[in-house]
Amino acid sequence: MNCRIFYGKLLVVLALLVAETVQSDDDAAAIPTTPELVPTPRILSGSDALPGQFPYVVSVRVGGQHICGGTIISQKSVLTAAQCVYSLLPHFLMVQAGSVNRTAGGVVVNVTQVLSHPNFLDYNNDIAILKLETALQYNNLIQPIPVATNDVPDGVGVNIAGWGRSGEHNVQPEILKYSRSLRTISNDECAHDIGTVSPSILCLAKNSGNGICGGDAGGPAVYKGVLVGIASYHLSVCGASTPDGYTKISYYKDWIAENSCSGVKM
Repeated sequence: MNCRIFYGKLLVVLALLVAETVQSDDDAAAIPTTPELVPTPRILSGSDALPGQFPYVVSVRVGGQHICGGTIISQKSVLTAAQCVYSLLPHFLMVQAGSVNRTAGGVVVNVTQVLSHPNFLDYNNDIAILKLETALQYNNLIQPIPVATNDVPDGVGVNIAGWGRSGEHNVQPEILKYSRSLRTISNDECAHDIGTVSPSILCLAKNSGNGICGGDAGGPAVYKGVLVGIASYHLSVCGASTPDGYTKISYYKDWIAENSCSGVKM
């Protein structure tokens, strides 16, 4: 499993703690980040999204910088990957909603509570809920998405979306990328490629040059307008032909219902 995601997040936390210690109160809002310390999300071989095409996708941010994707499930609840946020205090976090441009537009809302799955460890139970300070106002650019209550069929295509690079050393694009090139496979089939797979994992197969890469955690996998997965990990190098691992939403439907704010569609 690729460990760069974990170490990238650890460096972000250390940098933020140092910044908070040495800065004055007047400078506290200006948390320094660098490209080396901020994870670099990537949707490989993706196309540019149009405004309103994915109104449920948000940018999870630290110090104004995009670190992960997230998905709106109610006016005050966002689903993301636990690996993105489990070690961060809420006041470091915010989400940008309503814009396909990660550097402009939309609305930015502070996070007041981070609820990572209590059994999150090494990409197992890689799911978290962010509680927002202010309720999102729905419009044609900001909408929730229903969460899956049943397993998605094997062998069907899904949509994934996120902000990121088109290659290992390319510059991050400003516009949200999406791909329809991934398909679901059974865990038995997945195990032939990557070894034993937990029943909480949704495996998405793809051809070489597609899929997610380090830092693209938290973004959605969607089937027929329903959220079925959260981007969690890839094996080997970015864009390899091995399946990507997504947190399976249906496996956590009860946990989501118990811990999210009202208004979640299931």
